[in-house]
Amino acid sequence: MIKLDAYDKKILEVLLNNAREQISTIAKKVRLRRENVNYKINRLVKEGLIKEAITIFNEEGLGLSRYVLFLELINLHEESEKEILDYLKQTEYVSWIGINAGKWSLIFDIIIREKDDLDKIVNNFLNKFDRFIGDYTILNSKQVGYYPEKMLGLKASKRVFKKIENIKLDEIDIKILSILNENAWINYVKIAEKVGLTPNAVNNRIKNLERKGIIIGYTISLDWKKIGWELYGLQLKIIKFENEINNKLISYFKENTRVIFYYKYLGGTWDYDIGIIVKDSEELRDYINEFRASFSDFIKISDASAILKEVTGYKLPKRVFE
Repeated sequence: MIKLDAYDKKILEVLLNNAREQISTIAKKVRLRRENVNYKINRLVKEGLIKEAITIFNEEGLGLSRYVLFLELINLHEESEKEILDYLKQTEYVSWIGINAGKWSLIFDIIIREKDDLDKIVNNFLNKFDRFIGDYTILNSKQVGYYPEKMLGLKASKRVFKKIENIKLDEIDIKILSILNENAWINYVKIAEKVGLTPNAVNNRIKNLERKGIIIGYTISLDWKKIGWELYGLQLKIIKFENEINNKLISYFKENTRVIFYYKYLGGTWDYDIGIIVKDSEELRDYINEFRASFSDFIKISDASAILKEVTGYKLPKRVFE
C-alpha cells in the first residue's frame, strides 16, 4: 500500500478536480516548489496510484449511447480468459472492461453512435465465445457518475452536465477531442502540431468546447488497491416507485462517502449499478445494512460482487471520433 503525505494528498486533490491544471498553479496551491510537484506526480504515476488522466465528455451531447454487458463466464481457464480479454481490447467501441468475483464475472462498456453497431459487436462476441457464457444481460446506461476523489476522503466534485442539442463540430474540433481523449495531459503546443493550428487557437477551441458543455472537465483515475480499498459493485432494482425517488438516490450517491460511481439504466434487469469502497467485507456488510435501513421500502439489492481488476481505463473508444 502506498503511503501518502499531506503534499501528496493536496496534489491529488487538485488533479482530481482538474487534471490539466498547470504545474506552476499546483505548486502555488500546495505551497511546494515546481520540481517537487513534478517529482511527486511522476512518483505516484510510477507506483501505479495514478492510472491515467481522463477527459470527461458529455456523451449525449456527442450523440453517443453507452451500453453495459454483464457476463457470467463458465468453463473458463487462464488461456481462455486471456483470449476473451485480448479480443475485447481489440474490439471497436468497447470501453471500460472489469473482472469481477461473483455471478457477473466480466463486465464491459460499449459506446456507440448507431444501434446496428451494438448488435454486431454483441452477436460477434456471443458467437465466438458462447461455450464460455452461462448467462448475460445488456443494459442501456442513461447517466453515469464517477467520484474517485472519495477514495481520499474528499467530497464529490460538482461538475455540471448540460443538456445540449444540435451542437455542430468541425473536423478540427473532433480531432482535438480525440487527442484529449487519448491523453488529457497533452499540452497545447503538441495538440497544435497535430491539428495544424497555433497553441493559442487550440486553447480558444478547447475553451469553447468547455463552454458549450461538450467537455465537462478533466480528472485522474486511481487504483483503489494502492491506498487500501476494496471495491464492490451493487446492482439495485426499484421495487416501489415514488415521486423523486431517482433524484433522492442520485443525491445519495453523490453525498455518500462510500459510493465512487453509479450507472443509471433505462429499464432492464435492474435500475442502478453502484461502486462501493470499503476496507474489508465487514465494512461492506455494514454498508449494505445501512443502505437497506434507508431504502428497503423502495430498493432491492439484486446482486453484489467484488471488482477485482480494471482491464482497461475510462477513455472513450477511438472509433467514436472517426
